Amino acid sequence: MTGFRELARAAASALAARPDVPLALATLVQVDGSSYRQPGARLLVDADGRVLAGAISGGCLEGDVAARAAEVCATGRGTRLMYDLRADLEAIWGLGAACDGIAHLLLEPLPDPSWLAEVDVIRSRRQNGAVLAVLDGQGGGSSCAVLDGDAATGTWHPIGNAVHGIAEPELLVCTRAAQRTGHPVLHDVRDDAALLFIDPLVAPIALHVIGAGRGADAFVHIARALEWEVTVIDHRPAVLAELALPSSVTTHLSTYLMRPDETQAFHALMASLPMDGRTAIALLSHMFDVDSAWLSALLPLPVAYIGVLGSRQRAVQLLEAVNAAYVARGTALTERMRHRLHAPIGLDLGGESPASIALAAIAEIEAVIHGRPAGFLRERLSPIHARTPTPRVFDHEGPVSSQCDAGLDDRPT
Repeated sequence: MTGFRELARAAASALAARPDVPLALATLVQVDGSSYRQPGARLLVDADGRVLAGAISGGCLEGDVAARAAEVCATGRGTRLMYDLRADLEAIWGLGAACDGIAHLLLEPLPDPSWLAEVDVIRSRRQNGAVLAVLDGQGGGSSCAVLDGDAATGTWHPIGNAVHGIAEPELLVCTRAAQRTGHPVLHDVRDDAALLFIDPLVAPIALHVIGAGRGADAFVHIARALEWEVTVIDHRPAVLAELALPSSVTTHLSTYLMRPDETQAFHALMASLPMDGRTAIALLSHMFDVDSAWLSALLPLPVAYIGVLGSRQRAVQLLEAVNAAYVARGTALTERMRHRLHAPIGLDLGGESPASIALAAIAEIEAVIHGRPAGFLRERLSPIHARTPTPRVFDHEGPVSSQCDAGLDDRPT
């Protein structure tokens, strides 16, 4: 589901350095039982047996898959592989993985990897999309199309092979289901031995760090390690300039307290940033008036998470100040707005350093985005990798989508 940027860059580098060595792409399409990676994981290899980028296991399958790349590159035809992780690793490496699962892979030649970069661009636009692979009845298959946009209105772009023999209404229904849940779908085509593997292009998590003071750099570096899109916002140009940030991080100079004369500039800034169900905001300004002004503006927005640095008492005071500002305008905070706010920020991990606080906050955002309770895995009763949906926030209001519509009805009236 992720890593297309890494795959595209690795493919371009490999072809530039060794243009005569063909590439192959492995896609994990199904898992029975337990596996380190889940459907949608991909691995880029070449015909010389080199692993170039990505991963489809915890490291136990990559070498064997790479060794098979030369064959598919020579035949020009994809093949399906099945690894029983409960036993197969004895035959491959002489030791068992004991992962208690079966991994089903599609390994296909990759004569033109340009579609990997196209997929990354579509994901970055945050407007839906999908990758379609057809697994035929003869044990082969190929990635054959990329969808740009929503299932009902987007455009399918073929990858080498045309999308043939698939009823459009059936494809539409399957793709809509994948985009709605954010999880890949493996679907039997009626009256045919083929399978459809539809991998939705879930937008990367966007983190907006508001306040470039002490500890902001730790938030940024941990988030970038997870390949999140990161923006840092501050009203102090000197503080922004002093912050050591990766080149991929965007910075914005904001206004101070968003007075009426600054409203237009604020709305322009908000319109330029992702503000959807895969957006998280961390308020780190350490200034009460600044945090209060930002909270007043942010709480109605359809983001997944808003966290504020500081004590529990400070959080209560902030909410009181925000609510007072709303009441003065004839509105009030909703329960869903209060639920979206995480203050004090972060999970209870026990660390006190700026880096530890950043780690706790990033972990909390991961849990919220994925709808998990963030407890110990050893105490989880269901399977570790079970596709648990985002839980209902309030039953009377219906479920909240983790994709793009969380909190759309939250604006004060």
